[in-house]
Amino acid sequence: MPDVIVSRPAGLAALPASYGPLFDRAAEVFAADDRVRGMWVHGAIARGAADAASDLDICVAVRDADFGRFAEEWQTWLGAITPTLTARSLGEGSCYALTPACERIDIIAEPLSKLPATALTRRVAVFDRDGLGALIPLPHDPPPSPGRIGYLIEETLRQAANFPAVIVRSDWLMGVIAVQQVQLFLYQLFVEANKPMPPAGPKQWSSKLTRHQRRVLESLPAAAPDERSVLAAREATFAVFFRQAPPIARRNQVPWPRQIEEAVRAYLAGQGFPLPGG
Repeated sequence: MPDVIVSRPAGLAALPASYGPLFDRAAEVFAADDRVRGMWVHGAIARGAADAASDLDICVAVRDADFGRFAEEWQTWLGAITPTLTARSLGEGSCYALTPACERIDIIAEPLSKLPATALTRRVAVFDRDGLGALIPLPHDPPPSPGRIGYLIEETLRQAANFPAVIVRSDWLMGVIAVQQVQLFLYQLFVEANKPMPPAGPKQWSSKLTRHQRRVLESLPAAAPDERSVLAAREATFAVFFRQAPPIARRNQVPWPRQIEEAVRAYLAGQGFPLPGG
């Protein structure tokens, strides 16, 4: 290995013991490659939130002149780190993989010139040959997006108007999916309203919610593919939506789509499947 100081992040200890050798091999391979000018861990370890269910998230910085070749060789350098059951590209020079022991490793490669604009602002150095840490911007977590909040509310109402298709076709499995979609929109609405907060992966599901929001979502019934179950779950889910969504819209100066709501309510009432509240 070249004369480079490699540091083992303390947060690595939160992961299962098998991740230690996997990390060590990645550090060895990248430190031996002079094209790689820096290596960090990001994700849960960098946020101080790692646990036994976390992935190993690695990012590396590569000289611009070498980046194209390095990116083309991703299967080669990944193979030097670990055998894999499956490995897929995440874009140029980046990949995610599952090892034979089912460790999960994600590797993001960036050219040096892109570091000042990187989205991976929370990272812990493993090695840094050129003092690249000074180029990494300070973390900035954006506030709630009014556009995103407005979209989630409008799309919930728009999709509500599709419900008669479930009835016409007696497709109660589609009814299950319709209810699940409203519950997912409600979850996403909560998460957006809770910003700013550090970005977290998709497996950090409940950590993005307040305790109250988690209780609200946990209280929602899961629909089974039969008429009674779907109708009951739909009723309960929309009742919660109409209690929770308007205050979120007001707090974020998002106009409530009153015209859409009124039209959808009138249509569904005429079909015999009215929305609760109103």
